[in-house]
Amino acid sequence: MSSSLAHTESGTSQPVQLVKEFFDATVATPGGFWNSFDAYFTEATVWENVGVATTVGPVEARNFARAFPVKFDHLRVEDLVLSGAGDRVYAERLDHFCRPDGSIILTVRALGVLEIEGKKIARWRDYFDTAGFAAALGAQPD
Repeated sequence: MSSSLAHTESGTSQPVQLVKEFFDATVATPGGFWNSFDAYFTEATVWENVGVATTVGPVEARNFARAFPVKFDHLRVEDLVLSGAGDRVYAERLDHFCRPDGSIILTVRALGVLEIEGKKIARWRDYFDTAGFAAALGAQPD
């Protein structure tokens, strides 16, 4: 993650750190993005891309990501702000969809709310401009 500003209130440093580790894992190794679901989700984890889709568990999450309209090798997350309150982490970020060489295909600005239970992500809601995303997709070469 390129730039990071983490704000934590009493008792929230562990959830914020877990989310940072999750985002870092997306590019830590080849296949990191695809493996991060198994490492940080439970079978009951709900990932909601508001206005697009909701998945439950790591298998559905991975299948949703693989069916994404942009074919990408890995995701690089650039966190702009990570802030925690209790077991909830707010993540304003740029999601860079990348080719194997690391060059960026598409960047999406998103705000996520991740709820942590123990050492896993229990719920993740992502909010982003779906109309802007659709327009950006239309501008992408095949």
